[in-house]
Amino acid sequence: MMSAVQRLSGMSLIAVRQRMQFRFDFIMTLVSTLLFSVLYFMLWKAIYEYSAETVMPWEQLITYVMVGQAINFARWSPADRAPTYEIARRVRTGDIALDLIRPVDFQLQRFVEAAGFFAVEMLWVNVPSMLLLICVLGISPPADVVSAAGFALSLVIGFLVAFSINSIVMMVSFLTTNTFGVQLAKRAVVDIFAGTLIPFEFFPAGLRVVMEFLPFQAMAYIPLSIYTGGLTGWTMAVALSEQLGWAVLMIALSRLLWMKAARRLTINGG
Repeated sequence: MMSAVQRLSGMSLIAVRQRMQFRFDFIMTLVSTLLFSVLYFMLWKAIYEYSAETVMPWEQLITYVMVGQAINFARWSPADRAPTYEIARRVRTGDIALDLIRPVDFQLQRFVEAAGFFAVEMLWVNVPSMLLLICVLGISPPADVVSAAGFALSLVIGFLVAFSINSIVMMVSFLTTNTFGVQLAKRAVVDIFAGTLIPFEFFPAGLRVVMEFLPFQAMAYIPLSIYTGGLTGWTMAVALSEQLGWAVLMIALSRLLWMKAARRLTINGG
């Protein structure tokens, strides 16, 4: 048991060290996040200045949108794209065979690597972005300690959902050997249905009902709603339980697809 834990922690540490070698990538991700944040700030400010009615108070809306940009779950981040493209590359070259013969489950390998990427991006991109947005644009911090703790827990669960969706995309690479188009499609869907750019409150009632029955809300809408105080007390507990349920369901689905995809894998190169 201890040896397995040591192997997994070592693999996660290796992933962290690999990503730390590309500091410029994270710096540019931080810069692009801040640039997009300023653009969305100006866009929403113009919309609210010329709107007769507002769905959400300005402070709550802009905090939601800016923190959504900072947490970076639904954007083109290194932690999001690196594992998926790396697996597609290894399938094309045949190096995936080395991963499959290791004495550690293939998906578990990918999970500990993604967890390392997630930790590095939190330190290099997410936390600095949030601090800069709070200091420069006056974005509100969490309302209280309970909201901050709920937000942190929701981010971890959201990572599990995001990993599961990325894991499904990885399984697609076993069949297509290329995930570029699938990644673009996934990004477009997640940008809208996760609620990162536009809160669910702005969508028509019928579409909102559909979005609330999809797993993407667990990636951004629930964490952001907890941060901004939209979900508190019992409603926050229910939302976290729903989010955890989506994480379990998506992990199980990705596991099922992995078992099917592994049987149809064709090794190229080698």
